[in-house]
This record gives sequence, C-alpha cells and structure tokens, in this order.
Amino acid sequence: MIKITDKSQCCGCTACASVCAHDAITMQPDAMGFLYPMADETKCVECGLCEKVCAFNDNYDTSLNFPQPDAYAARHKDMEEVKTSRSGAAFIALSDYVLEQGGVVYGVGYTDHFRVIHKRATTKEQRDEFKGSKYVQSDLAGVFRQVKKDLKDGLTVMFSGTPCQTAGLNSYIGKKLREKLILVDIVCHGVPAPYLWRDYIAYLEKKQGDKICWVNFRDKQKFGWAAHHETFKFVKGGG
Repeated sequence: MIKITDKSQCCGCTACASVCAHDAITMQPDAMGFLYPMADETKCVECGLCEKVCAFNDNYDTSLNFPQPDAYAARHKDMEEVKTSRSGAAFIALSDYVLEQGGVVYGVGYTDHFRVIHKRATTKEQRDEFKGSKYVQSDLAGVFRQVKKDLKDGLTVMFSGTPCQTAGLNSYIGKKLREKLILVDIVCHGVPAPYLWRDYIAYLEKKQGDKICWVNFRDKQKFGWAAHHETFKFVKGGG
C-alpha cells in the first residue's frame, strides 16, 4: 500500500490511483491544494502495484532513455501560431501531425472557474485550449486510464505535461502500449499550488469588482518574448 511520508517523493501524477483495480486510492488535496494519494485500507488487497508503478521508486524503467540526449531547436513556420503560443509553437506542430493522423492529444486547459486540469482533444479547435503556459499543478483525474483505453483502441496518443507527469504515465502504460504513445515534456521548474491560484483569482476579482473571463499567464502579444506578465480580462458587473 502506498503511503506518502515525504511529499518530495510524490508529484501527484495519479499513476498509483490509476493502476489500482479496486479503486482503493484517491487523490486528496493538502492545505495548498497539491494532490497526494490516500489509500483506503478496507479496499486494499496489498497487491503492491501502486508502489511498483510509482516513478519515484528505484526500479523505474529507464530502458528507453538515450545515453545522451539529442537536442534540437525548432520554431513553427506560421508566425501567427508562434504569437499565440508561449515559445516556438513546437507543441502545435507536433499535435497537428497527430490529429491529422486521426490520433488524440492530451494537454492542459481549464474547468469550472479557471481550475487547471488535463483534457483530451480530437480536433485542432479543442487542442487550441492547451496553448499557453498554465503555471499551476494540473488535475489528472481519470486521464491516465483514458490514455490507456485510447492506446488499446489503436489510437496514436500525444500527451503533454511536466516531466513528473509524463514519467508517471510512462510507467503506468508499460512497454506493450508505448509504441503509439508520444510523450512531450515541458521545461519545468516547479508548479505553483492550485489553491494559491484559486485565491489569487478571487483576490483580483474582489479588487476589480468584476469577474475574470480570460487569462493569459504569459502575454507575448502585449509584452513580447523578453517579459513575463499575466493578463486578465474582466466582465463588467460580473463581480
């Protein structure tokens, strides 16, 4: 049974909860909103799968790792795509290819009132919600199992997330289904807390007296590549 005693040894990827056939593990938020697994001992059969699938264990499969990484620089040919993306729109180029082949793409979008979650897209219009950085830990509830179902159904799947999230998915999927799984890591230096983001939204709306209707964590259109500024749009009278 998985028990997290050191939070630095868990990224909240949901691999352990996803692999449990008895649904004995749920992801529960701590005081800051970070998600950690909680096991229900009455449902647990002590199979050990949750511990084996964890990317933080010493036996994590690194057989597909290159001895040395191959590094490339890329930028989308369409400057409109670059302008509406946070870097060079490489994600758009890759996901366009996958979608045009009839595959599916997983990335980060919003639900409720800008709560950050992973979503599934089968069209470019749905995928466009994934553009732009969201500097918050995303909720992956149910996503890993859906990815595995898509792979079993023969679909090519592209999944974009933090290195911790892609490592967790890679471990959960296993070797047999990896052939059609494309993992895209973002360069990550930590994710802010979900509740910090929630409270910041509430603070801005109280200060403005209106409700936020649009968010840009890194506004390239207004501030270019060099600066790092958030932009918010408000609905008048929505506060």
